[in-house]
Amino acid sequence: MEHRIVELESFKLVGFKKESTNAKRQGMKDCPAFWNEILAAGKQEALLPLIDHEPFGLIGASFYNIDKTDAKKFDYYIAVATTKDTPSDLFEIEVPASTWAVFPCTRKTNGKTQFAIVTKWAPKSKEYELLNKGYMTGKMTSGGPDLEVYGQGDDVEIWVPVRKK
Repeated sequence: MEHRIVELESFKLVGFKKESTNAKRQGMKDCPAFWNEILAAGKQEALLPLIDHEPFGLIGASFYNIDKTDAKKFDYYIAVATTKDTPSDLFEIEVPASTWAVFPCTRKTNGKTQFAIVTKWAPKSKEYELLNKGYMTGKMTSGGPDLEVYGQGDDVEIWVPVRKK
């Protein structure tokens, strides 16, 4: 699979937050509905002027292991990477320094690409392993957030935290 490796120091995401769960695949419903809500209201426009840090674009970020008693719960952010001050009506979260495997795709192939990363690329990679585990069961153990970075037009990149084997 086409990809590149990116090293980033920690950075801040600022945006909107939705709590969800992987139980009964609820997150697969909640995240698209959250995007529809934000886009329909034009709320993403408030985020665009804040973009000044890589990864550049509107970001869908899944932060796992937010509840020690339920590994299926996660927080999902529609946000941007920024060094600017956080407006009072938005949430802020720090993304830890990481090595990222970055996979280009399109809005149409986004889901297939995410599935292929977990089921094909990761098991076959001789150099890197995913920091996050539990995708197939929804019971996550996490070393960092998974990111969907929406660029210009139809361009999307899937950013997954990795480490050298």
